[in-house]
Amino acid sequence: MVRFEDVALRYGTGPDVLRHVSFHLEPGSFHFMTGPSGAGKSSLLSLIYLAQRPTGGRIRLFDRDVHNLSRKETALMRRQIGVVFQDFRLLDHLTALENVALPLKVVGQHDAKVDRHVAELLAWVGLADHLHSYPPTLSGGQKQRVAIARAVVSRPSLLLADEPTGNVDERMAVRLLYLFEELNKLGTTILIATHNESLVARFRHPVLRLDGGRVTVTRATAPVRPDKGSAA
Repeated sequence: MVRFEDVALRYGTGPDVLRHVSFHLEPGSFHFMTGPSGAGKSSLLSLIYLAQRPTGGRIRLFDRDVHNLSRKETALMRRQIGVVFQDFRLLDHLTALENVALPLKVVGQHDAKVDRHVAELLAWVGLADHLHSYPPTLSGGQKQRVAIARAVVSRPSLLLADEPTGNVDERMAVRLLYLFEELNKLGTTILIATHNESLVARFRHPVLRLDGGRVTVTRATAPVRPDKGSAA
């Protein structure tokens, strides 16, 4: 699904943000990514999302070398990737329901089932009373949940989430992790960048540790399934 081979990234003439980064994500896997602030987690995600191109090394996505993609091929590949950005990137002139439905309508789905599915998803993340609210009227945590719903609504092949629980309390954070796990069970490959070490410890998925511009991979052992009743 994702393969980095000796990848480097720098901005302009500055120092390397990433260097000699090599790892791979198997289809259907679930990984956390951790590391100190400024380690380059968001930059690494931007490379996977094709918002940046590496300054060294090789990246393959969906068994394709990204260096050889045309603009049209890049756009088509991005449709297979769901992204939760730290700054949400919601459209202020659209309601919560319209923001979440947008990825489906972009690919031609316009029937009433779309709105019902979106409404059910927003209810699941605790926003049943805000379907027709506009982003400027929502709190940071509510915007976060709209952004997550939008990223998962189309069941992407690959989901990238940059601090997806950073603006919600622990109870909602656990609930959102269950949502990601359910999506993973349907076949979506998941990569979540987070500072929340308690969630990483609780869910026990493999971890990409980014520090000093390099990645090390820690495999989870003896996974412990959390009690879902605690998140209800």
